[in-house]
Amino acid sequence: MNDQKPAETPKQTSDRVARKFFRTEDDELSRERGIWQFLLGALECVFLIPALFYLRFGEIGPFGWSITVFFVVYCLLVAFSFYFGSRTEYHTTVQLKGGWADKIGAGWLIACVFGPFFGWVATTGTIPVTTGTWHWLYGARVFLAIVVPVVCALPLLRYVRGKAALIALPLLVVVTLLPVSTGVNSGRDLLEGPIRRPTGKDREAEIYLQHTQRVLEITR
Repeated sequence: MNDQKPAETPKQTSDRVARKFFRTEDDELSRERGIWQFLLGALECVFLIPALFYLRFGEIGPFGWSITVFFVVYCLLVAFSFYFGSRTEYHTTVQLKGGWADKIGAGWLIACVFGPFFGWVATTGTIPVTTGTWHWLYGARVFLAIVVPVVCALPLLRYVRGKAALIALPLLVVVTLLPVSTGVNSGRDLLEGPIRRPTGKDREAEIYLQHTQRVLEITR
């Protein structure tokens, strides 16, 4: 979204990115072909990725669904960019300044993709999640999946003007909410803390995080 050079118009930026990364020229036929290719790709991802996870692991799981959503959204965003790339009436009229806020905003999509991924890695057990470490690991997940994407999205709001707002604002909100949703339960556990509950065995209890359904420790 912020690959624009200061001397370029949004239209020129769109054409340059389309040629460089997607081998798509600035003509309606080429763009239409690209739109249908990525719409078909999104449909294929809906079925293919869950099927591959199920065949390999016997289940799809949260990570499999997350990967599916990522690739579907990616394909849809590319298709939308092809469609609106030549429609200059929907481009922002705000000039790029290239300051520190724009540099933060340039990392928005990267933060939305890799923030929740590394946050997920932090709480999968790669580093043992115990009563002594869970605060730090859950805090890292909340920071990476919620704080970083939201902070990176805020500078982009200045470009949401005129007709551009009809497209940019829903995209900005929806795409930002995707990584945020992956960290909500971790944030709730971080705020409320673990509970102690009986396991059903004599004199045995477990330290349990309710919203992520994780047992931290079993005590006797």
